[in-house]
Amino acid sequence: MKIKKYPQSHLVITGDNTKILIDPGYITFDPSTPFGRSGQVFTVEEFQGMDGYLITHQHADHVDPQRIKEIVGVAKVYGNADVVAKLNNLGIQGIQVNDRESFKIGEFEITPINLPHFPHPLGNQMPPNTGFIIDGIFFHAGDGFELEGLAVKNAALPLGHPSLSTTQVLNFAKSLEAKLIIPIHYDVYLRDPNELAKLAKQLGIEVRVLNWGEETTI
Repeated sequence: MKIKKYPQSHLVITGDNTKILIDPGYITFDPSTPFGRSGQVFTVEEFQGMDGYLITHQHADHVDPQRIKEIVGVAKVYGNADVVAKLNNLGIQGIQVNDRESFKIGEFEITPINLPHFPHPLGNQMPPNTGFIIDGIFFHAGDGFELEGLAVKNAALPLGHPSLSTTQVLNFAKSLEAKLIIPIHYDVYLRDPNELAKLAKQLGIEVRVLNWGEETTI
């Protein structure tokens, strides 16, 4: 399985003959964002033609409301009930997933996992968040920050937000019994993933930091 990272929580997962995309948020495409001002904006066309699209929750940094319809075209898009309602408002017929009810996209078995979105520092309500396990070996947590009763060796976990501490991220990784972490969600609320890597190493956890557009194999 190959994993390619794009801004914020946007990942492309590639198998032998299947390619899926998770959380194509506006930060990947918007030149006004800190990422865009770096001069490295990607185009919608680069993310069209996938075998399926997974959306963890409805925030715009995970599903770009202006571009999602152009990105997905006629492909299937999956998300929880809240995401599907958002997609319907955007003119897209989403497919609702349910907690721990697995389904297939090509060669990949996908298992949705409901887990809480990290809290807002001012107490604002956060939307329902659903992570996805791919083939039992890789977990994209969306904006989730805690979960009991799940063990997975490889995980993409959010790092940057005022309400998230490095300790919380490490505790989440330990609770998952993860051996490899790919940090995500640090392109708006900036956080240094290399600092996480130094601490995680002492716990026997590898933190693999990927640049925008960089791919790794697990």
